Amino acid sequence: MSPGRSFAAVLRSLVDDLPGSRTAQRSRHEPLGHLAYADELAVKAEGLERFWQAHGLSGAPEAVVASPRPRGYRTSSKRRIVLLKGRVHTYFGEVAEGAAVVASPLEPEEHGVVYKGLLKKLNEPAFRPLASHLNYVIIRGTYDQRAVVFNVDELSTPLVRRVRALIEQVGELPVASFFLYVDPTRSDYYFESRRPDQAVTFKRISGPEQIEVAFAGNRYRFHPTSFSQVNESMVPEMLARAGELLAPARSEELLDLYCGYGLFSHHLAPSVRAVVGVDAEGPAITAARANTQLNPCATPRRFVAARIDRDFMARDLRRAGSPEIVLLDPPRNGPMPGVVAALGRRQPSRVLHIFCDVDQIPTALEQWRAAGYAVQRVVPLDMFAGAANLEVLVLLTPDRAPARRR
Repeated sequence: MSPGRSFAAVLRSLVDDLPGSRTAQRSRHEPLGHLAYADELAVKAEGLERFWQAHGLSGAPEAVVASPRPRGYRTSSKRRIVLLKGRVHTYFGEVAEGAAVVASPLEPEEHGVVYKGLLKKLNEPAFRPLASHLNYVIIRGTYDQRAVVFNVDELSTPLVRRVRALIEQVGELPVASFFLYVDPTRSDYYFESRRPDQAVTFKRISGPEQIEVAFAGNRYRFHPTSFSQVNESMVPEMLARAGELLAPARSEELLDLYCGYGLFSHHLAPSVRAVVGVDAEGPAITAARANTQLNPCATPRRFVAARIDRDFMARDLRRAGSPEIVLLDPPRNGPMPGVVAALGRRQPSRVLHIFCDVDQIPTALEQWRAAGYAVQRVVPLDMFAGAANLEVLVLLTPDRAPARRR
């Protein structure tokens, strides 16, 4: 994709045209965080329309669904730990990307409190050796329950002792659990990203093993390393829109690809005949199965741990015995090659493709067109308020016009 036609580039040009925006303090990681939220929504709505037209996409985006909590909403955050001239600093990314930062307007106040408390301790002489082994400090959880993950470059008895000593001295911080994530390569891997080639280790140090959250009458538990939506306040709206768009029926089976801990599967289960959820991440599938017990209903639900690629789709994923609907919620870089084509051959009656990166939409919609599917509705959600992105729900159905097929 041409950089000038990326969604972020479109938004950047629109923001630059706003009065006073060029001189406002702006963050590369929160490029719209300085705007009044009404202005941000207007910019995103116009930017998505321009992006859609520039790429000649079918369908028309509906109004952007606003975030109930546009600031202080992020339930996941991270800081790079840097030891510089004898002092420990926290950054969003590399040192060259900007000034050291503790608090962010997009994160709950509790995140800033946690980072500030940990940073104070890490600058004490007793914990300076620990800081030299830290790559990131990561916070995962909900608005009520937080887990801290220390990303370290080794797992040794002295390091674990220092971590335990640190935890004992920060007991007043609003943190329920502490974990170690061991990555000797010091990669940028951050759970939702591609794992480094070298195996990594997760170790619970203290507190509950899982995080618990409730949405739309259902309860969910998941491991802090599993994917979870970054904007908790938007999840009820996303679930409601997914149900409205897919319009599940009791005669249909739901195939939920990249199901995670079963958020959509358990929410939609009472409305369908059966559910099959698939995800490559083992702890997420373990949680999805366990969450079946937390959310009892008569609908059979089966969860499979598998790499979702063309081979799995062709050989291992059996055809539904009833009319099928599909929910496709892949990682940011989209599904693997061949997955959309394989789904088209299954001939589901409706597909809801959820995009967490607007720039992935043109390529994916071309794949769906080639597979014989047409866009029916496009619903953008402001899942990432303050950032140059949107979560976009696209409903697709079989295209009955042969001339449009390849």
